[in-house]
Amino acid sequence: MSATSQQNETTPLANAPDNNISKAYGLECHAKFVPCLYGTAEVISDYEPLKFSTFRALFAAKGTVFSDPIIFFEQILILIIFTSCAIPMYIYFNHEAGLESGDGPSMRKWLGEQEGRMREFAMIMTVLASLLLSFYTAMAVGRWWAMRTAGIGGIKAATVEIENVISQTVTQDPQVLSAVRRYGRASLLLIFLWRRKSLGTLKQELVTLKVLTENEADQLLKWNHDLHETLWAWQSAIVCTLWQEGKIPSEIVLRQLLERCSDGRKAVQVIHTHLAVKIPMQYVHLLCLLVKMHNLVLSIIMGTLFGAAVRNGEAIICVQLVARTFLLPLLFNAILLINAELSDPFSGNPSDFPGNAYQNALENDGGAFVKAAQAQPRWLSRRNPLPV
Repeated sequence: MSATSQQNETTPLANAPDNNISKAYGLECHAKFVPCLYGTAEVISDYEPLKFSTFRALFAAKGTVFSDPIIFFEQILILIIFTSCAIPMYIYFNHEAGLESGDGPSMRKWLGEQEGRMREFAMIMTVLASLLLSFYTAMAVGRWWAMRTAGIGGIKAATVEIENVISQTVTQDPQVLSAVRRYGRASLLLIFLWRRKSLGTLKQELVTLKVLTENEADQLLKWNHDLHETLWAWQSAIVCTLWQEGKIPSEIVLRQLLERCSDGRKAVQVIHTHLAVKIPMQYVHLLCLLVKMHNLVLSIIMGTLFGAAVRNGEAIICVQLVARTFLLPLLFNAILLINAELSDPFSGNPSDFPGNAYQNALENDGGAFVKAAQAQPRWLSRRNPLPV
């Protein structure tokens, strides 16, 4: 075997670990950010999981939940409660509770008797909050994934399928094919405009992006209700017009195209339903109340034990108490904030769906299907010429 062949065979295996190391520990950003529209400068479009699998995760902040100032405000409140309980315990740790009579137990003795029960109660609260948070997170992620796959994915699938079938079997008219793409993009962008309360600038935004013409935008504003879903009536109108002109070759193709129009409308309805109908408020309120009660109780108990541990000079116990007080509430508050953002990934948060990237991808993918139909191999184009 020659040296060249040996190098070609062994090089990929030799470079694989180095490639993973560079991905995991490289100095490039942990995520890819793309420009967005309607009130958000940029959103996450992709990220490198390997970087979060290493100690680089300790230094990742941009685009993560730790870029939200709410989480630090909550930690400041916990610090205040913790300190308010630790200082009195430190001061009165060796004082007698019944100083005048001399027969009262000292704070040291009382805490020694109650410490086990206090820790047990804190653990019960932690386990219960963790259990309910896991269910809440599962529901929030499931709804988010449904909006991405069945919603945005459904809009793209329906639009591209309509354009592909029309270009292959009905017509190559660029006005018709462009309209199918543009109306699918408009339906997607209207969801972002709706959730970011920017429907007042609808005409300006969609015309500037060349998604709609001025006449189309004016016609859209004539009914001005549930625009992202009702716009699919225009897709159905395109299909019906082609049928009336005699360009659709059979009722089977007509039915297929109308079903794709229905699928696109259903995809928009999936998004609308998940955004308009949230997880029951009573459940979310009870869960958040439990988490805040847990954080409050934990801060009080751990602060009390911390004051005693400082008085006794138990440095390791002090570190454990501080770590438990601040790490657990930090984790629970972060999960609550993440779930709140996942409930509406169109509202203008940095973790939102990259709407601009999605609508550009729909335009490019739809146009590529048309070009693929026009650039068939010679033997195929002779046997199956495209419609005019």
